[in-house]
Amino acid sequence: MAATNHTEHYSFWEKHVTAWEASGLNQKAYSNKHGLRYSAFGYWVRKLRRKAGAETKQSSFVPVMPAKMPSTAGLTLSLPNGLEIRGIETQNLPVVKQLLEVL
Repeated sequence: MAATNHTEHYSFWEKHVTAWEASGLNQKAYSNKHGLRYSAFGYWVRKLRRKAGAETKQSSFVPVMPAKMPSTAGLTLSLPNGLEIRGIETQNLPVVKQLLEVL
């Protein structure tokens, strides 16, 4: 199929799917009314909806910015309630774990 034929074919179905969405008819009634094969019409509805969904899909990645580290040694754990545990280092990890279990 030549590129222009493909573009015309795609445009043909895109116009019908848009008109169907505005018509209030179900797919079968719209197909019958416009002399379209019901199975082909359903195929194009699904194809165009998938394409539209793919174009509008947002990335689920969230940008992460490194926090400015305090001048104290070790890591800081900030909890949702505002509590911070500072100076976390390898040797005190068991203590931090116990604290978190209690909180």
